[in-house]
Amino acid sequence: EDGPVLADILARLRSCAWVDLTHAFAPGIPHYVGFPDEVRKVIFHFDEGVGEGGSGFLAHEYRHIGQWGTHMDPPSHFARDGRTQDEVGVEEMILPLVVVDVREACAADPDFACTRATIEAWETDHGRVPTGAFVALHTGWDARWPDGDAMQNRSTDGSAHYPGWAVDALELLVEAREITAIGHDMTDTDPGVRISAGESPAEAYILGADRWQIELLANLGAVPATGALIVATWPKPRGGSGFPARAFAIVPPASA
Repeated sequence: EDGPVLADILARLRSCAWVDLTHAFAPGIPHYVGFPDEVRKVIFHFDEGVGEGGSGFLAHEYRHIGQWGTHMDPPSHFARDGRTQDEVGVEEMILPLVVVDVREACAADPDFACTRATIEAWETDHGRVPTGAFVALHTGWDARWPDGDAMQNRSTDGSAHYPGWAVDALELLVEAREITAIGHDMTDTDPGVRISAGESPAEAYILGADRWQIELLANLGAVPATGALIVATWPKPRGGSGFPARAFAIVPPASA
């Protein structure tokens, strides 16, 4: 009896659009200004190394900080006693996906911050943010990838100018809407001017509230405001404080 049911589920999933929300990572990609670049080495190569004629296989050593490329931040990234990456259960990895499109506002003002009023205006158009959702902020900044200078958008005084979240928006989403996680297409949760000032109140709030996030999402423009699911996965380092993630959206035909 399970066979037909599972086959029907698989057929329904295959009828959906699948949107990759992940940038490929490599040395030199945009990242938080305080982090070192990736170093990648070939340890074994088909035609070189062990044995006559080479090893017969390819293997790399990757050296990078956990918050590298499209990545997942667990609560422990900012909260001393917060859940670590391995403590976030798989039941949180498939969630209703909400996309808050603020590209127009960000084009007019690169220092734009998504506030409570932004979320309330979105709800006027699309309905209440569902309980347990993953809420993604679509600023359009992913179009600047992989140009790190364009993403930082620095003024002559060295300050970065890119959009982000305001704490009051996250308070609404966490305390009144009971969301599970957030995401965005920028390098940081907070706007660039706050990061340049050495401040990160939005990131401290969301991770301190026992929520997790994915930064540097891609292709949010291919996902509707509501109706899709996000599948977000990551490795399971014990006690981990962050790691590159693979995230994608499943968009039913009626929502595409």
